[in-house]
Amino acid sequence: MTRWNRGPLAVGGLAVAGALTATLLSACGAGQIAQTAGIQPGVPGVNAQAPGRLVFVRNATVDYAGPKGYPKGASAPLSFWVFNDGQEPVNLVGVTGAQVTLDGRALPVQVTALSGAASASPCVSPRSPSAGPLPGVSASASPLPSTSGPAKPSGSASASASPSPSASPSASPSPTGATSFTMTIPSSGCVELSARAAQYLQVGALPEPLGNQQAVRAVFQFTASDGQNFTIGDQNPPLDLPVAPPSSALPRPSAT
Repeated sequence: MTRWNRGPLAVGGLAVAGALTATLLSACGAGQIAQTAGIQPGVPGVNAQAPGRLVFVRNATVDYAGPKGYPKGASAPLSFWVFNDGQEPVNLVGVTGAQVTLDGRALPVQVTALSGAASASPCVSPRSPSAGPLPGVSASASPLPSTSGPAKPSGSASASASPSPSASPSASPSPTGATSFTMTIPSSGCVELSARAAQYLQVGALPEPLGNQQAVRAVFQFTASDGQNFTIGDQNPPLDLPVAPPSSALPRPSAT
């Protein structure tokens, strides 16, 4: 009897072991999928699209100033890209800003246009900006935006009339641009606005200290070639630009 029953028992044991192994593997796989699904992309900024138009603001942030953030009264540079996947050029003609405090208040701030270092690679518009373009990729040169401020020689690698901008919270450089400006984003093109680019925008005279966990609320105002006006940022939810993380790891505090 025992000799005849060993075969079925061995087969049954293998079947159970196989089922347990399959169950454990499926559980591990499910755990890995759930874990990787929660990974956030490395780009820190916010993205938004104009309602009904192929115009996009991408990776918009407030420049990082240091572990303590910006003090009251300081100026805070902004960095972002504007992509225009439409068939006609559009103009960025203004930005309305507000400092979002920790208790939820939105304090109005002035946003001005400044000359940048003009050292960034030309911006290129991918085929599908809605899928999340990768800014800062070198490609053929695209037209630089124009403003009512001082003109710069084409291809210049340095700021024309102002010193190289800094995100230092201890100094608030005087604006060289005007509060009203016109920056053209060509059809199927893009423009980078940052301190390293030809031009950038800056929030001036912060009404309160701006910590690294706070944000600046922005509404971008555009004019199309047909004269129609449209905005990005005054929809719900509002467009809150976070402070960018440091570009490199901060030094560890010294042991006392």
